[in-house]
Amino acid sequence: MRKLVISTLLVLSLILPLGLAGASPAQAKIEVSADLEVAFNSKYVWRGIVVVDDWVAQPSVTVGVGDFSFNVWGDYMLTDENNRKNEFDEIDLTADYTFSLGKFSIPVGIIHYTFPGSTAPATTELFAGVSYDWVITPSLTIYYDVDEAHGAYVLGSLGYSLELPSSSKTVSWSLDLGASIAYGSSDYNDFYYNNTDKGGFTDYVLSLAVPIGIGQYLTITPQVLWTGLVDSDIKDNMKASQDENNIYFGIIFTGSF
Repeated sequence: MRKLVISTLLVLSLILPLGLAGASPAQAKIEVSADLEVAFNSKYVWRGIVVVDDWVAQPSVTVGVGDFSFNVWGDYMLTDENNRKNEFDEIDLTADYTFSLGKFSIPVGIIHYTFPGSTAPATTELFAGVSYDWVITPSLTIYYDVDEAHGAYVLGSLGYSLELPSSSKTVSWSLDLGASIAYGSSDYNDFYYNNTDKGGFTDYVLSLAVPIGIGQYLTITPQVLWTGLVDSDIKDNMKASQDENNIYFGIIFTGSF
């Protein structure tokens, strides 16, 4: 598995110069960026699955070089909900490259999930997607687990952002609305949703966020999310361990450089 991860990262890194090869000198200028982020959420819900039913901190670091980016994300336990207080129960590594074709964006990449201090096995997903920059931004992303589940998770989403008026030049804010629904293959659902041996719609998310930009570098984003399971068999299989619908909220602090 480690060879697969390394090989995929090398392929992604090779895509970057290929993408710039046909660009003009002005277009070929590579921008470097870094985002430091920490989210405090009242729950950790992943694809409709309640991983931690209490407060968590989720730090994240993203480094971008042109259209290539690398991210490290973690889930840190703030309470003793899962008997893991003050510990990381998950650390994920993501590398991706995004092609731009007019208003279309096409990301391709890899995610490696690890679970330190846990018996849960690490696993890896490859993904590819497409989005269109419009008044409402639609997107479709396909994730394929190549390690443990050997199945596909297909996520369709819509996003809308409305810039709100501000009386200060140093403060800006907007209203961001999102909605998504996902479909899992039979192998994927069998692995993640307690032996649901069929393909079907898995989960939905409705979100509302208000990003508040302060100065050039800092953004503070309060958010609320409503998520739940869709397929009736998945609901039945998961009801012993969680509610089928969950509302949670949080706040995100982001520094962009």
